[in-house]
Amino acid sequence: MSVKQDLNICIVGFGAIGTIYGWLLNRSGDAKITAVCRSNYDSLVEHGVDIDSTLYGTEKSWRPHRIFRTVEEAADQEYDFVIGCFKTIPDLNPTPNLLGPLLQKTKSFVLIQNGIGIECDLQRASPKATVISGCAWIDCTLVDNYRTLRHGGLNKLVIGAHLPLSSNGQATLDELKEDGEKSLRLLCDTFHKGGFEPTETGNIVAERWRKNLWNAAFSTLATLSRADLFQIYAKELWEINHVVVKGLMNEVVSVARAIGIAEELLPSSAVDDTIGYAYTQYSDPTKGKPFKPSMLVDLEAGRPMEVEGIVGEVVRQAKEVGVAVPRLETAYAGLKILQRRLINKA
Repeated sequence: MSVKQDLNICIVGFGAIGTIYGWLLNRSGDAKITAVCRSNYDSLVEHGVDIDSTLYGTEKSWRPHRIFRTVEEAADQEYDFVIGCFKTIPDLNPTPNLLGPLLQKTKSFVLIQNGIGIECDLQRASPKATVISGCAWIDCTLVDNYRTLRHGGLNKLVIGAHLPLSSNGQATLDELKEDGEKSLRLLCDTFHKGGFEPTETGNIVAERWRKNLWNAAFSTLATLSRADLFQIYAKELWEINHVVVKGLMNEVVSVARAIGIAEELLPSSAVDDTIGYAYTQYSDPTKGKPFKPSMLVDLEAGRPMEVEGIVGEVVRQAKEVGVAVPRLETAYAGLKILQRRLINKA
């Protein structure tokens, strides 16, 4: 009789996102989680983390199987998955540099991060590995000096495997595609056993462009104006802000179309749908607390921001296909000035 072998999963970046998904994977009973974390390392080792989730219940003092400060310490074994939940800031530290020796410790990477083209440098660094990525819509945060994870009623993770690099050759391409499908199914099955159902997609690139509508518009405007979403939707300001937000989103869609993302994958109606959803959440300041996008939170905290994946890569791809994006270029220029100051201080 064979003994069931647990999955070994390493999560790099154990903030709120890494914690909630690590906990859900661990709840499957099939996964042992290794966490690589910095700010919350001492708290996680000493106290664990109290999970308080509207959707999934509570658990006191949960700890991953292993906890390390550095990827070098964690690279003492092979992993079924290495999951990146850190911010993508390639102008400061590209993903392959952050993962370091872990690049040699798995054949399946998962990136749960914001932005366009976040998989590219990892694929170049590990061309024979599977790269899966996910777009997360989730309301969770670590509070009480990292002692408690609070998770509300929202958790949507759209996840899919990226096509391997064409330079691998056709035979290897077919094998890597098959490996990607198997890895994706295994990961989703493990989440399912933990009580969570991610949404699988056959075109994760299109989904990343869809999510980037929100980030490229609202995160950008909020950061450049130092405003929360209630202030952006203020009645006396929304007439002009609406034009700016919609214009930024339309430019994102125009670039997506030019690189081959069809209407059925990213419908033009997604622009108004995204704006309308945000309106239901943030047009009435008497309901809920002011919400600041993470890009603005990072700016106010003096931390480098996710500029390149959210805006810079869209601008670069627009130039490659000859699409004019004057609003995005203006936003990118302003953000790059702010980013330079933050990086120089880092």
